[in-house]
Amino acid sequence: MYLVRWLLFRRLRKAGELLGIVRRHYNHQRDILPDKNRSELESGMATFEKALKDPGTSAEDLKAASTVLEETAHRWLKAYAFPAYRDNFESFLGTAVLVFAFKTFFATPMEIPTGSAQPTFYGITAEDLRDKPEIKVPSGLGRLWERWIKGVTYYEVVAQADGELQGITNVRKELGAGTRGIGKKCDVVVGNRAYTVHWAPEIPEEHLMLFDKYTRSPVKPAFKQGEPIIRCRVRAGDRLFVERFTYNFRKPRRGDYFVFQSTGVAPGRVTQGTHYIKRLIAFGGEKVRIADDRHVYIDGRPLGTNDAGFGKIYAFDPAAIPADSVYSGHVNGTIYQRAFAHQLASTPRQGVSTAELRAWAAAKASEYSAVTTYFPNASAEFTVRPNHFLGFGDNTMSSSDGRHWGDVPREKVIGKSWFVMWPFTERWGW
Repeated sequence: MYLVRWLLFRRLRKAGELLGIVRRHYNHQRDILPDKNRSELESGMATFEKALKDPGTSAEDLKAASTVLEETAHRWLKAYAFPAYRDNFESFLGTAVLVFAFKTFFATPMEIPTGSAQPTFYGITAEDLRDKPEIKVPSGLGRLWERWIKGVTYYEVVAQADGELQGITNVRKELGAGTRGIGKKCDVVVGNRAYTVHWAPEIPEEHLMLFDKYTRSPVKPAFKQGEPIIRCRVRAGDRLFVERFTYNFRKPRRGDYFVFQSTGVAPGRVTQGTHYIKRLIAFGGEKVRIADDRHVYIDGRPLGTNDAGFGKIYAFDPAAIPADSVYSGHVNGTIYQRAFAHQLASTPRQGVSTAELRAWAAAKASEYSAVTTYFPNASAEFTVRPNHFLGFGDNTMSSSDGRHWGDVPREKVIGKSWFVMWPFTERWGW
């Protein structure tokens, strides 16, 4: 009943705060107070608490009891120096402890920088708008809305004179830009002019759409006055909470998206000192194979759409060629090279014949097939070590995962994916 009254009446809440303050100060000083003073303070707090919880206590009686308790506290408790600073520091310290405890034991924020989990979780993606004049670049409040709500940033640089693209020079950091307070800027040289471009630090230069990712040749070699040199739309990667509570009470399950700390895991193949997020494929002692049908086989049994966590991954069209950022099952080295070569060869490149393009694509696919180090073909079998997990990314055509660097020690796992907190798009939520 007292709880209901406490919720309904502000005077009860204020009186409760007063009792809490007096009790806290008394506990701080009780070891230096004489017995008589301690006895009077304890009696005063007990009398006040009884009046506070008595439903028959009127507002006037409670006010009078508060005055008596304050006078008793002022009489016997020693005043602290700089009380405002002390209270502020105490509040700050309490908040810091709560935040630290929440991050350590319950949930940790994480940013998805790459596209290895797409289309489940998105990393940073970019779209070239130079040939899409129908898409308007917002300005003012519209641009701020796109940036802070949807995580979309636009970059636009227009040529002031005719000229050929010379390159990107003078890359440097700058303060006050980007989502972390430190940004980048560089000079894009066209003809004899240098155009300064500002962009967020987490965005790779390739997202400016100036140079081919694989050949490093200009996507567009020359520009006329008034033409956009850069006109692209960059979408931020998902920010999500990693839930750290569940795995204290149960083991990870196949199909979970788990997060692990990378320090000490496959040095030279895994970026150290960061976190990775992958879908759990297999446990210690299990034998894993990736067949040409793009299904993972665990001890001879194929994973399929009926396995928890794999419904979308294996609902692909078997006749469709595996593609980037599309659920395409899981590919081994043989299938990866075929699909990657097809992807490269299907994009025309200026001054390159069809035969040259196919030969180049095949060589490039072989170079990038390191992604399937442990699964080069359908017969390759990998045995997960005891107390280890094997994880793959959902974007099988663009994921550095267990196919390349093997399994992960169980003690490196810190939690599982939980909630996408930003940007506020269709992916926001559980």
